[in-house]
Amino acid sequence: MEMSSRERQRAREKQAELEKAREKRRAAEAEARAAESLKWLKRREASRDKARYGDRVQCVLSGAKAYVWGEWRSIEPVALDIVRGMVLDFDIQEAGEGDFGFQEKGFACFDGQTLGLCPEKDMVQRNSPSCARVLGTFEEYARGIKKRIGADEFIKGQIRCDLAPGKGMPERLIIEQ
Repeated sequence: MEMSSRERQRAREKQAELEKAREKRRAAEAEARAAESLKWLKRREASRDKARYGDRVQCVLSGAKAYVWGEWRSIEPVALDIVRGMVLDFDIQEAGEGDFGFQEKGFACFDGQTLGLCPEKDMVQRNSPSCARVLGTFEEYARGIKKRIGADEFIKGQIRCDLAPGKGMPERLIIEQ
């Protein structure tokens, strides 16, 4: 049975209404994701701002290579600013390749003595052998720690870490000359 022109018109109008409702729902979902992302960033920044001295470490991984597609490839330096208990994702990008090189994610965590760099988020909590680790005492991190790290089939290089300023740390004296 064929539809009359009036029925076709109603069907098109109904379809247009459904499309409009879908678009409205997508826009609302995107707005909610953006708001949640902003909230997450604010919480993350607040945790950095409220971190006590010794709970926050800043590291730079340089001269590093990542194991990708069955071979070790040079990557851009990686900077980390992480608070104890936080799981931080970081970008691993092929050095000097622009948009054409590989780009992957890694995950970092810090517990006060151990900094872990892992290829997957769930490996962070499991103390996986696939993670590269930096072990140091409070004093070593306070003085600045520099080590070679590596994990088979993930990442290797030189990492330098220092404790970041935090609450409970004496004010720095600024001497004017």
